[in-house]
Amino acid sequence: MRSERIYRRPCGNRHILIAALCLFILLSLPLVCKGEDLSTTRFISQDQGGALSITSRKMTLNNQENTIVFEGDVVIERATMTLKANVVEAVFEPVTERENGMIENSDRKRSLSAITATGDIEFNQGVRTVYANRVVYFKKDEKMVFTGSPNIREGDDVLKGEKITVLIQEDRVVVEGGEAIIHPK
Repeated sequence: MRSERIYRRPCGNRHILIAALCLFILLSLPLVCKGEDLSTTRFISQDQGGALSITSRKMTLNNQENTIVFEGDVVIERATMTLKANVVEAVFEPVTERENGMIENSDRKRSLSAITATGDIEFNQGVRTVYANRVVYFKKDEKMVFTGSPNIREGDDVLKGEKITVLIQEDRVVVEGGEAIIHPK
């Protein structure tokens, strides 16, 4: 009598079950994502200044450097202000550790330090629109510094300069090294 051995794989039919599960997940993805615009990313933040909404095609978070970079058709909206740009980098205050080992600034409560936007900048605040190639927003001072052929339009009036600074809280604009076209009313 011949002895026959039946060889079984150690995992049995587990590989078939895993393959079936993977196939189910892959086939379900279009149903889960239906109605979602996969080409945009939305980031919403809330602080004492109100809600801040940022929409872009791509968002990259770097916890080591305390930055978030938004790329492609970036739109930032807050209260009565809108900023459009190609690329926006938001810098947050670093997480600090106290002497007792407690973390002073947790991930959920990081505060914004500055925002740098580049490429085809358009900033709208009420009837005022500023165009430039680069802008840096300093949260502490509540000011925006526009460079790279900046110009500001308010109705028919146009101000051009090497650097335009918008002081948000003071509702004041400072133009350096430029010219103005003003239409008296």
